[in-house]
Amino acid sequence: MDLYIKTQGSSSSQPLILLHGWGFNGEIWNDIGGELAKDYCVYQVDLPGHGHSEMCEYSLPILTETLAASLPKNAIWLGWSMGGLMAMAMARWKPVYVKALVLVSSSPRFITADDNWPHAMKLAVLKQFAQQLETDTLGTLRRFLALQVKGSEAASQQLRSLNALLKQTPLPQIKALEAGLQLLQNTDLRAELSQIDCPSLLCLGERDTLVPVGVATDCQHLLQTLETVCIKSAGHLPFLSHPKQFMNSLQGFLNK
Repeated sequence: MDLYIKTQGSSSSQPLILLHGWGFNGEIWNDIGGELAKDYCVYQVDLPGHGHSEMCEYSLPILTETLAASLPKNAIWLGWSMGGLMAMAMARWKPVYVKALVLVSSSPRFITADDNWPHAMKLAVLKQFAQQLETDTLGTLRRFLALQVKGSEAASQQLRSLNALLKQTPLPQIKALEAGLQLLQNTDLRAELSQIDCPSLLCLGERDTLVPVGVATDCQHLLQTLETVCIKSAGHLPFLSHPKQFMNSLQGFLNK
């Protein structure tokens, strides 16, 4: 299948791939994508069933093959939220594609699994969204938007911007939304994270209610070379709520 990919920057520059989270598409990266395009060749991917991309089977092996078929090797991969799972899978299973890994508000395990993984969502949260999808897809997406900005110091402004973006771009396919929730619910990449050997950064929001900041310590126990940064007063979308701080942290990591 063909993925819809928006590119910015010079084709001769270092490739940098941006993967969005559940319910969005590549347009969420427009602001920082334009800034990054000054130094990199930026690929803003619409994941399968989102934006203008066709649907495919939502298993990580299929998704990684789909991404590999459309994107360059030796790239920097930046994955936000659900996109972070796919970026992690690429770094572990297709390392020739991933020169460096950046995870934003993401985790190898989104759901509380055991006493050794406390900094995660409760299963009931995702199950509630799954139940609401079929009867009120748009309303469910809007409620999820509100959850993502919760805690951020600029939550109201961010929510207005995200709702505007939702109106301007194609809604994700219902099958993609359902499959994405299953992926978030069932995926456990803790073992895979511990075996990643490329330079890696985890960026979290101090007030994120979906991926609590405490997951940084949990992930560093798995991958001791993992660098972490916490954006003060940010929620689940630090690259939108605090773009200057986010870009400073990102560029500091990439310049190494």
